[in-house]
Amino acid sequence: MDAAKTTAPSDGDLQAAATSLRESHPSLGIVKLLAQLKIDHPDWQVSEKRFRKFVPAASGGGGNDAPGTVTGAGAGSPSQVTAGPSQNSEGEKILIAQTGFDPSIDVAALAPKIKAKMFSGGKGKGLVAKEKLLGGEMIWQEEPWVVTPDPGLYPYLTSRQMCSQCFNLFERPAPPMSVPCNYCPEAHFCNRLCYAKARGHHDLLCPGQNKEAASLLSFIRQKGTRSLDAVARIIALWRGEREWGDKDRAKAIEDRVWKGIARVSQKDKETERREWEFIGQPRLEEWRMTHLLLVKVLNPAKYDDNHKPFVKLLTGKRKARPIPLTEEEEERWFSFESFLQLLGLVGLNQEDSGGLYALHAHLNHSCEPNVQVRNLPKDWKSPTASELPANLPPPMNASNRGTNKLTMLARKTIHPGDELVISYVNQNLSMDERRNALREGYGFWCACTRCVREKKEQDKAKKVAESHGVEGQGREVENTTEAENRKEKV
Repeated sequence: MDAAKTTAPSDGDLQAAATSLRESHPSLGIVKLLAQLKIDHPDWQVSEKRFRKFVPAASGGGGNDAPGTVTGAGAGSPSQVTAGPSQNSEGEKILIAQTGFDPSIDVAALAPKIKAKMFSGGKGKGLVAKEKLLGGEMIWQEEPWVVTPDPGLYPYLTSRQMCSQCFNLFERPAPPMSVPCNYCPEAHFCNRLCYAKARGHHDLLCPGQNKEAASLLSFIRQKGTRSLDAVARIIALWRGEREWGDKDRAKAIEDRVWKGIARVSQKDKETERREWEFIGQPRLEEWRMTHLLLVKVLNPAKYDDNHKPFVKLLTGKRKARPIPLTEEEEERWFSFESFLQLLGLVGLNQEDSGGLYALHAHLNHSCEPNVQVRNLPKDWKSPTASELPANLPPPMNASNRGTNKLTMLARKTIHPGDELVISYVNQNLSMDERRNALREGYGFWCACTRCVREKKEQDKAKKVAESHGVEGQGREVENTTEAENRKEKV
């Protein structure tokens, strides 16, 4: 809704709404409650400072959230875990992440039949249906806000056989109407529109403009470290807007990264792994080395060889001396701890086929998903209303390769109020394999309906096996006793 149409509610109305929210969500923190208030009352304009005055204290200590974060522990996705180590209802240790709503996403415009929701009970945010969705129906399509190629695509990208922005595969290298980078021989684009977007080839990471970027990109490709690639692109995107672009866009990127997307320190994530005792020290050394390499490219120190060329690059585009980073900006974007936080953010949210997607990152996990995510060819057309329900289109392959635009499709009928969920892991894995993969990759032990059902079946089978084992042992003892008695008689 347009800000011009919002109004400040009266103290009485705000008090009633705040009290009702607290009663409905006794464990939620202030920021999460405020996010829900804005969903329930989109025509209200309420600051966090004013809202705090009317919210009763949380029963579970949830009112102590840091500004811009929400906390909550659950059994679903990164959006469903909170800050620090904790346990679920089964006593299993879970990882904790920070998350919140991304204010820059216009959900109604992007996906009219769904809405974002903050769940009660500490579960976190997610997406729910506002209207009925039929099987095969396209729910929304989305392009990445940070583009990161799979390492398997590097040969195509570096030989001008693929667009560096949308990953469209050319019929032949550098076809007519395609556009090369003006500064380096590597990047190539479908057309000038893709070049203008250039999320996959930022000026600050172009070797032709920032010579140290060549070393960073070479390291990324040699190691196949896609997470580092994404971190570099996030920081470059923010710094580019800060130095040359729109301050509002820079602020929107900052809010998305540090307030609107689930994140957790990569160190905290990996220390939970069983083998950390053996790999911990080498991993820390590797992270420190890659952090220094990243800083050398995007924020070189005054004594660094790349400092003067970097300042010249910044100055040349803005036609003025760059404004030095504040201490807060240095700490937030270039400290080692922030680097680990960004690595963790990428690990939780990066989609394999294209990078980071703003609304897609709201989708929680279930081992029985009702939403399918596809990369589809440019000529794919969604079924019309009269053609629904419809079968899902086939997955992408070499003959019908799509772009990095994601298409979210209903796998089956989804009713109003149902949560939209996808699977983060291979659904053909066993329950234990799925849960272990989710714990190591995303920090939570899955407790979806399928896992609960299969756990009950597993426990039942185990009890049956144990009871048969006891009976078998009893029969063995009886047989042994009978044999001994026969020997005594002989």
